Amino acid sequence: MNYLLLLLIGAIWGAQFVLIDASLIAFSPEQLALFRTFYAVVFLVLFCLILNIRRSNARSLTDWVKVASIGVLEVVIPFTLVMWAQQFLTGSMASILMGTIPFFTLLLVMLTKVERASVSKFVAMIVGFIGLLVLLAPDLLSSGLSGSVVPKLAILLGSLSFAGALIVIKSMPKENAFILSRDAFAFGTVIMFVINLAQGNLSDLHFPLIPVTTSVVLGVFCSGLVYVLYVYLIKRAGAGFCSLSNYLVPLFGSVLGVLIMNDHITLRMVVACLLILLSIAVEPFLSYLKYIVKSRQGAKSA
Repeated sequence: MNYLLLLLIGAIWGAQFVLIDASLIAFSPEQLALFRTFYAVVFLVLFCLILNIRRSNARSLTDWVKVASIGVLEVVIPFTLVMWAQQFLTGSMASILMGTIPFFTLLLVMLTKVERASVSKFVAMIVGFIGLLVLLAPDLLSSGLSGSVVPKLAILLGSLSFAGALIVIKSMPKENAFILSRDAFAFGTVIMFVINLAQGNLSDLHFPLIPVTTSVVLGVFCSGLVYVLYVYLIKRAGAGFCSLSNYLVPLFGSVLGVLIMNDHITLRMVVACLLILLSIAVEPFLSYLKYIVKSRQGAKSA
């Protein structure tokens, strides 16, 4: 059951890039970001109401500021940047670039000293950085900040923003995960509404069936339901097991992009994807090796 849930989470998050491509046919990136956050918050509000999930403690002003910052870092910035960038990039490339979230999370963890820096963390960071160079260096050397480089950097900035939200979430361990996500998406929805209103994006809207359907699926499933499944799996199998979904998102995103959107996968993309995935695997792999060595040493001493 745990492995089925893991595969489902990876598939849902990986499918978001195909859904974004289909939705952008009718909506601008800002409009789509608004619709996605709105559908997600509606789902999470209903979910909390049906299961009678409520806040147990009152929040301080500092806590509310953190919730708002999570809404900006986890919703507004990454959603807008990724959807803007996918006007110029394939869903497969976007999924590989978004696979850098664990790498950036590790980097921020080390910089903020939330956790102790270790040799395995440094090795993981270097491997992930090499993966980014494989993706970006040839384009930067040939054309500078032009062509597809800026959209790629936009997605990387979105990944960094999402990682920053995870660091803020780590500072609120007493918060119920569902309530925190609901409120963060609510803040994100309000901000995206103001942005769209200021840009005049809410007038003369058209709602073709397929883009509307894909945007609803994007918000309800790829933002609302998948988070519920993610938290449920953490409670069933632990955070370490659930983190394996990070390996599956770029893989599912790339495969679905090829099968559904006819994306073209290059050798450079494959190598970069493998390096990025390897950077995620370095720390748990080295930790497992240390555990094996200590176990054998303990057996010999006994």
